[in-house]
Amino acid sequence: MARSGDGGRIRHRLLPLLGLLIVGLGAPRRAPAQESTAPPSSPPSPSSAASAPRTSREAELEERLRQMEALIKRMPDPEQVRRLEERLRMLPDPEHVRQLESTVQQLSAQVDQLSTRLRQSEAAAVSEEVGAGGSASGVGPPAELPSSRFDMPEPIPNIPAMTRFGPGFQIRSPDDEYDIQFHDLTQLDGRFYGIPNQKPVTDTFTIPRQWFIFSGHLSRPYEYYLSIAEAFEAFSILDVFLNVNYDRRLQFRIGRFKSPFTYEFWGVPTPGLPNGEWSLFFNNFGMSRDLGTILWGESVAGRVDYAAGIFNSTPNSQFDLSNPKSVIAYLNFAPFRPVRDSALENFNIGGSLVAGDQDHVPIPQALRTIVPTAGASALGVPFLAFNDNVVVSGPRNLWSLHTAYYYGGLTLYGEWQSGFQDYALRNQTNSRVHLPIESFYVQAAYLLTGERVASRGMVKPLRPFDLRPGRFGLGAWEVAFRYSGLSLGRQVFTAGLADPNLWTNQVFTTDVGISWYWNQHIRVLFDWQHAGFGTPVTYRPGGFARTSDLFLLRFQVWF
Repeated sequence: MARSGDGGRIRHRLLPLLGLLIVGLGAPRRAPAQESTAPPSSPPSPSSAASAPRTSREAELEERLRQMEALIKRMPDPEQVRRLEERLRMLPDPEHVRQLESTVQQLSAQVDQLSTRLRQSEAAAVSEEVGAGGSASGVGPPAELPSSRFDMPEPIPNIPAMTRFGPGFQIRSPDDEYDIQFHDLTQLDGRFYGIPNQKPVTDTFTIPRQWFIFSGHLSRPYEYYLSIAEAFEAFSILDVFLNVNYDRRLQFRIGRFKSPFTYEFWGVPTPGLPNGEWSLFFNNFGMSRDLGTILWGESVAGRVDYAAGIFNSTPNSQFDLSNPKSVIAYLNFAPFRPVRDSALENFNIGGSLVAGDQDHVPIPQALRTIVPTAGASALGVPFLAFNDNVVVSGPRNLWSLHTAYYYGGLTLYGEWQSGFQDYALRNQTNSRVHLPIESFYVQAAYLLTGERVASRGMVKPLRPFDLRPGRFGLGAWEVAFRYSGLSLGRQVFTAGLADPNLWTNQVFTTDVGISWYWNQHIRVLFDWQHAGFGTPVTYRPGGFARTSDLFLLRFQVWF
């Protein structure tokens, strides 16, 4: 290459040129005017002083000679020049580099084309496999198989996925547009009663709830939810709904889901109930899950939560047992929510209602102290059972007023519930009984280990329970108390709806419990419930009791 000349050849060529330059400079000629101002040369040595004095021209030539010698000394060593030349020869030629870049671009384009064809082939293979079965995908053999050339049937997407734990086990797309979550709620109970030989109630170990929950997004605004439940010897679809959420302040939901009636049901998640189960009113007159549709929203103006919709309103049923539908509405006002870290930040007040006509058998048929709505008869003490010829017939108008307060480790909420439900005897439906219902409860709980509360849910302990070295902790501990009362009008007996010799129309319960949270997923609960009846009730054939005691031990897993 032109830039890699040999250092030796350069040096040998420069030396003759240097000689000619010296000879040429030594020839007589007139010095330029500016040379008369050249700086004086160094003082001569003693030996030079003895010889003839030098002229300024000779001194100038001597100085230039020294400069040329210094320049030659600074020139690279021939061996270094040779090594540099070899390294330069190893560098790729720019034209060759351009050719390689062009080849890489062509290969990349071919790889993209092959990947696209491969995905299309896989989609076609899957389509053929599914379509052959007909009913599996809804694509029968005569139908056009999915293809990217058409929009219907929809092309099979090929979206990459990521996994993580929390909330639940989640598989999601990198942009969070699509995801599926799996959650689990497992409750394992031991229920033991203070009165022996009760019938049909018995001491037993049981599984009150085993929920398998699938939820996620089909693009961010569209949320789906499906829960399958095994509870009290019953296996069913617990929830199944679609929720449209473009703005959390205004959402639309349709399907089967928790009805927005009573604060403790709509506002408190089941795994986070302080004493494990709901109050007397909800257990016996709550709507529980229901089929319908609602408009609902959260934090409107930072303070208001609401829900309003139309429902079948047959408690805990998969379909309506009567033609009329009911309106259910909920309103919660948190006036100080925007004032962060204030003592009243988590203060709430509001109410809910259900209104509509009903025409079906009573659900539940027997009112109990603890089992919600359609629980097994062996797990809750009955205090009133409607006669077999009784039907729910006519208006049902129930309402609830609530307040809730959370601060530090304190939970405090309560409700007053009231209203009317019309009943009739099956052969006298034109003669209805307007039965008044009154109820209340006060619920309190306090975390002893320093955790702070904003609302109910599972607790993340400051020091999770762990016995491993370096991780030792005792978990979180919470004490809980609830007092609840329920009263029905005397018409329940005077109109022949129930037998006053066996049952009572008044009951009060006191719950005292303690929860041990191992971590945010595992909870151990012990609860003692004492029930007092207005008049003695039958607890077995021929036996009556004025009180009842339940000792409940629960192990709960939630993620």
